[in-house]
Amino acid sequence: MDTTPSVAAARTESKPGGLIVAVLLALLAMAGPLYIDIMPSIVAALRSDYGLSATQAGFVAASNGYGSTLGALLALFVVPRLPWRPLAVGLLLALIAADVATTFVNGYEALIAVRATHGVIGGLLVGLCYALIARSADARQGFGILFVFHFGFGGLGVLASTFLAPYMTHGVVFLVLAAFGVLALMVVPLLPAFEPPQREPERASAAGRLPVRSFLRIGGLFLFQAANLGLGAFLVGIGADFGHAASFSGAAVGLGLWAGVPGALAMLVLSRFLGWRPLVPIVLAAGFSKALIGLGQEPAVFAAAIATVFLTMAMALPYVFALCAEGDISGRSAVLAGFASKLGLSTGPAIGGLIYPLGAGVLITASIVTVTAAALLFALSLYPQRVRQPA
Repeated sequence: MDTTPSVAAARTESKPGGLIVAVLLALLAMAGPLYIDIMPSIVAALRSDYGLSATQAGFVAASNGYGSTLGALLALFVVPRLPWRPLAVGLLLALIAADVATTFVNGYEALIAVRATHGVIGGLLVGLCYALIARSADARQGFGILFVFHFGFGGLGVLASTFLAPYMTHGVVFLVLAAFGVLALMVVPLLPAFEPPQREPERASAAGRLPVRSFLRIGGLFLFQAANLGLGAFLVGIGADFGHAASFSGAAVGLGLWAGVPGALAMLVLSRFLGWRPLVPIVLAAGFSKALIGLGQEPAVFAAAIATVFLTMAMALPYVFALCAEGDISGRSAVLAGFASKLGLSTGPAIGGLIYPLGAGVLITASIVTVTAAALLFALSLYPQRVRQPA
């Protein structure tokens, strides 16, 4: 009897995994985009501490986002060519330096340059971390834990901007980012090797290209993220249209983001027992749940609708990112997914700003249609070849 294990089994066994590894990877990955989760506090600090106008503060914040998109694109070329551990250390040190430098910079143009540089570094770090998650034993678990952190810190950031803004002065908010970078730096030595497996000889000729299904999934992720933030960026404004106070709407968004924490945890359970089968229905649920926002004339209904949107979104996002990473041991699909996600997050609010003057209902409808198109792309990517279920 031949007891030699199969190549696929050997691959699975050689991949590092487990809850502790997933948590450490999530902490490392959060160092790059943490500024997004506390963006309201950053904008408030730019206006109060640095004397910028609302328009100038918005452009400084946008420079961080566009820099991050560029960094995610550069990650496609940098991450596969350099050893990940020295690269992670170098990026974290540069990230910390950029945050500390921000506390000493006062000019508008200089702030744009520093924050754009911070964004490029953070985008590279996120691309690296997505590639590492793709090399782990269970990418769904890795992305699930990451989005638990995202929604948890996101809710905390919005609430901090609503209630603690007077205390976040004198550049403290940027020192908070630097402190988290130091924490992430301490995580790097604790992570396993994450060496990519050797390619099989018969696949060497195909190693330079991705299958069509990967591009369908990455396109679906772009549409999904554009729809999410295209509507999400205007939730407080929609609340004002309904007559809700800005403080109430901000608190509803902050607390609603925390609903994403059980959503991401629920995804971990569902994926463990049902594999990829719930993915398309969950994405559709994340789309159609946005219709509840249009029924939010009553404060309680508005708050519940936002919580439902973030709950379903948090269930879908880890699934979608893990699907993009599935089947590509090089991690390139995961890195490209990170770029598509950031491009969608940058594009969504811009298009949403063009649609919103037509009415909140039109914006909500456009968001639902976009998510439905994303779900169709995910379904098509799963149709030609059934994805092998992990043990």
